[in-house]
Amino acid sequence: MRRRTFLAGASGLTGGILLGRARGARAEAQRHRIAVVGRGPMGSAAARYLAEAGEDVVVVGPEEPADFAQHPGPFASHYDEGRQAEFAAHNEGISRLSRASANAFRGLQAKTGVEFYRDHPNLWVMPRGYRTDYLDLDRCEALAKQLDETLVPLDDAGIAQRFPEFRFPADSRGLLEPRGGLINPRRMVRAQLAAARKAGATLVADNVVALNRRPGAIELATRGGETLRAERVLIAAGGFTNASRMLERRLALSLHGVTVVLVEAPSEPRPEIPSVTFVVGGKAGPRTGFAMPPLRYPDGRYYVKGATASSVDSLLDDGGLVPWYRGAGAREDGPQLVALLREVLPSFVPGEVRTLPCMVAYTPSGLPYVDRVDERIGVAVGGNACGVMTSDELGRLAAAMMRDAPWTGPLGAELFSARFA
Repeated sequence: MRRRTFLAGASGLTGGILLGRARGARAEAQRHRIAVVGRGPMGSAAARYLAEAGEDVVVVGPEEPADFAQHPGPFASHYDEGRQAEFAAHNEGISRLSRASANAFRGLQAKTGVEFYRDHPNLWVMPRGYRTDYLDLDRCEALAKQLDETLVPLDDAGIAQRFPEFRFPADSRGLLEPRGGLINPRRMVRAQLAAARKAGATLVADNVVALNRRPGAIELATRGGETLRAERVLIAAGGFTNASRMLERRLALSLHGVTVVLVEAPSEPRPEIPSVTFVVGGKAGPRTGFAMPPLRYPDGRYYVKGATASSVDSLLDDGGLVPWYRGAGAREDGPQLVALLREVLPSFVPGEVRTLPCMVAYTPSGLPYVDRVDERIGVAVGGNACGVMTSDELGRLAAAMMRDAPWTGPLGAELFSARFA
């Protein structure tokens, strides 16, 4: 079995069927009011909100590749079975976007019958007094109070009592978010696209290779040789936005390669753990790890998905994107995470280990761009490592922007203004 084939599984098959049904309608009307480029978390959500508002919308993007090593690109980072939803771990904007999205996820599940979200606790543990720019437990507690979210502070005894399976060093400090969440990104995108199509959206399984600005319409040329036309275009192409050359100016985006580690949990009982981010000491300094509860992947096996901080500083340029996704990420992250898990979760018996590439697109503001870059083109990009859990609300805001509808919610539109390189 080729690398990554085990990850595509039924998701790719279902997506192919769904998109295949839309192709007949595409030949009848190739001009649309709004085109969405990118059928990932933000693009699929925006397409749904546009279609449900009565807009004639087409959403264009490739299906998940069965074999990454042979795929020419672009790629996406939602080809996964698990992402956490956090509501007081970042800045106010991300936290509000996450909570609004989680609230909307439940309605989307009921509407489509596709289950992709459930409540699941989050846990952060680190040495007392330790903090980073990314995660500061004091800041998290203050934000939780501001937003009326629930965080439970834990000392050594509290961690041991609630989570006896863990072994963290003495004098650790913990925060528990009992109302956290767990998202299946593949199923989430599937649900968004199903709802969009039911509301009248046209789905095109292809890659846009060029935007040609014409009087009265924008032409979208696809790799498959088709030309679509739209009055307006929303670009939601994630980290591939600049590399696609669809915009006349480059957005200020910092792209980082991150390695996902899948550690098989081959035998029962499998550990019932929260999604946990932890920092433990070491001879070379603090070591950071992340782990989620065992989740069933399309190959039928259960994996603990995790990561270390070793590859977060891997900067990617336009030419490095496709080679990064065709590879296996930083292979050394696999044994590093296994060693961390043996230390903090000693009862866990790890099985086969796989490393996979992922990418994070950061913006200078720490919030995504949801903005019109000119009269006819808008963007919804820059997840800042939180793109999945914030995607529904971002899609709602992007759809309103493209329709010239009022911007609503507690976060002002100016917070999402695009910046250029």
